[in-house]
Formats: sequence, structure tokens, C-alpha cells
Amino acid sequence: MTHVTDYFFLGAAGFFSVIGEYKLSFWISAIGIINHAGGALRAIIDPDWYLRKRIEANLPVDFFNSGIKSLVITKAIMIGVLSWAAWRAGVHAGYF
Repeated sequence: MTHVTDYFFLGAAGFFSVIGEYKLSFWISAIGIINHAGGALRAIIDPDWYLRKRIEANLPVDFFNSGIKSLVITKAIMIGVLSWAAWRAGVHAGYF
């Protein structure tokens, strides 16, 4: 259940961290955390929205088991990885 934004945030933050742009890496990671938290929150608040988006993307839909649990788990893992990346970049940038 990973999307293009998952790869973008991780890839961009990693790239800028490698070239030494730690401030930019930190802020990209922070925006990624907000993006993932917002997506998980929206799916929890409005499960019908989540099902409609799955149908629009031609993904398998089980109307009795919405799949929100797997989405929340995936988003929690991504938030954890981006939090670690933001913390590491923030330390190098002097934010912490």
C-alpha cells in the first residue's frame, strides 16, 4: 500500500541528506509526516472516502473489510521512518 508520495518523501529527504542539505531534508521529512498522518486520519474519519479512492485506483475492494487497518499500519511505519529521518537531519542541521 505504498504510493508515489511515499517514495518521493523518502527519496528526496535521503537525497538531500546525502548531499549535506540537512535543513531541507528535515523539512521534507516533516511535510511527509504531516501528509501521512493526514491521510490516515481522513481514512479513519471517512471510510467511504477511502473505499471510493480504492475503487478509483482499480484496487481490490472488500466491502465487509475496508482495509483501513492495513492502511493505518502502513502509515504508522512510514511516519516512524520519516520521524527517524527528520530527527537525524534535524540533529545535523542544528535544530535539536
